[in-house]
Amino acid sequence: MEVITILFLISQLPIFQGVNKTSKSLFIMVSFKLIYIFILLSVMACLDDKSNYDYKDLNDFENWDRNGVSNVDSDYTLYPGEEILFEPKVRFSIDSLNPDASYAWYLGKEEEKTLLSEQLNYTYKAEEIGEFTLLFCATDNKTNVTFTKEISVDVIASWKYGWMVLSRSAGNESQLSMILSKKQKISVTVDGKDVSRDTVVYVGENMNIVPNLGRGPRRLVENFILPTVHGMLVEDEVMVLQESGPVELDGNKLTPVGYAKNEFFDGIPDHFDPVDAVLTFDGKWLLNSDNYIYMANLSVAIDLHSGFYLKDASLNGKKVKTLLPYYKGEGNYLIVGIDENDTYFGIVNDGECGYNSTDYVINPLNSVGACAEFRDDYENDLFKGVEGEFIFHAWANEANYYTSPAYFSVLDQNGEYLWHYYELDYRKENDKFYLTEESSESGQIPASIMVDYKCMAFFPWHEWLLVVSSDQLHFYDYWENRIINLASLPQFNSEIVGLAVKDYDSYYGTLNAHLAVALKSGEVYIFEVKYDSELEEMELVELYHKDGFGEIVDIECKFGQGNKPGASSMY
Repeated sequence: MEVITILFLISQLPIFQGVNKTSKSLFIMVSFKLIYIFILLSVMACLDDKSNYDYKDLNDFENWDRNGVSNVDSDYTLYPGEEILFEPKVRFSIDSLNPDASYAWYLGKEEEKTLLSEQLNYTYKAEEIGEFTLLFCATDNKTNVTFTKEISVDVIASWKYGWMVLSRSAGNESQLSMILSKKQKISVTVDGKDVSRDTVVYVGENMNIVPNLGRGPRRLVENFILPTVHGMLVEDEVMVLQESGPVELDGNKLTPVGYAKNEFFDGIPDHFDPVDAVLTFDGKWLLNSDNYIYMANLSVAIDLHSGFYLKDASLNGKKVKTLLPYYKGEGNYLIVGIDENDTYFGIVNDGECGYNSTDYVINPLNSVGACAEFRDDYENDLFKGVEGEFIFHAWANEANYYTSPAYFSVLDQNGEYLWHYYELDYRKENDKFYLTEESSESGQIPASIMVDYKCMAFFPWHEWLLVVSSDQLHFYDYWENRIINLASLPQFNSEIVGLAVKDYDSYYGTLNAHLAVALKSGEVYIFEVKYDSELEEMELVELYHKDGFGEIVDIECKFGQGNKPGASSMY
């Protein structure tokens, strides 16, 4: 009625004056029909929109991924031989209680996939090492629309990551054990909301893995192939230094793959007795008990036994007191040592492969093994003719093409303890290499945390020093000269004999470091180190505790890959 009234009024406008009655009636009739059609189309469009809305509500992929399937995570870590039962709970926004759906499980992504099962629930068995993708599909039989969820499964060797414990048996035999770790999803609350986060959990241990390993255990050193190589099943090796001679173990199986005594080109040196080592993908350096260095120059960056040691001592027979801990990563090209004159020197380690190299042969035009020393006129008593006794050294960053390698050392000077953070590098002039000081910062460690000193550990990314004295743990912020308060002191029933750290370089600061503590009783604790910046307080959260490791000689984090010591990821 209102539409007709409006049309009648329009017909009375001046523009229609003079137009006969029949024409006016025709105009009103045609207009009414047009408006009727318009209204009809609008109603149909609304109905169509509603249909689209329902369709979208039922079949929205994002909605599906967020609310439509539960009880299944996006990634898992398994050991070979392990099984996992997937029991997804499927929910559609319409017909949620009794969905008319069919299901399928595939191996691989959409482009190329292999059907595994057409049941809702599926048991996956890890059979070989590698990274795999499972595809879970649910099809709405009413619309034939298929929803998918990708699940990443990382099948790793059980001994690839974790903590290595070197012990001495009652008969002085070397015993190597592993604390096993996995990456796992946990639910945490952030800003009042539950979110999923990756974490590392410790799932057990394997004791005395390697039979007849050797005698007289000393220490452990991990070595890595070229970090940028992907797809290699074995990416690291572990050298066990011991009185019976160094042995290198496969990083996955922990089986012997090399003996230093068998890798000399021209015979074993007299009094061969290595006590320490620096190992990289392009060279190996063994520090002998008589302070000589023996070097092997490698030729292939993915074969850690592609070179031989020489019988003659390297560095022109230079006597060396200490080789500093070293992490080459993807760019650190300088090994640092301290000679018998308490003076620092460097060893060039510039081996690298050609761009887009497929055989990973190290460019023979390198200077690996060359000695770099300070100029004769160089003066800094923290690097040249150092007075006192070094009690601790650690690498302090992941040096790259733009950052010089950094180190952290602690020096005992007649009962006063000096910390020293420094960056060293080298340059070449007239075919000679010179060591250069890029930075040097030092300070005094409070005497109160050094009483009855036992051992130390260093957190390279969080920049803390951990001191064990009087059988207590003391966290020290050396930049601020501040002892960090511990919310609660862990109580140990035995003397602390060793520490090891897995620190995380996280841009967002969401990953906390892990700390391993070894006791004289044969016990090992692993803690998550949580720092509250507002309270300026440290909390140690116990993640693992086990005894039975025997007389512990050394404990080390096993990183498994050459790019992981400085990585922000869990592994």
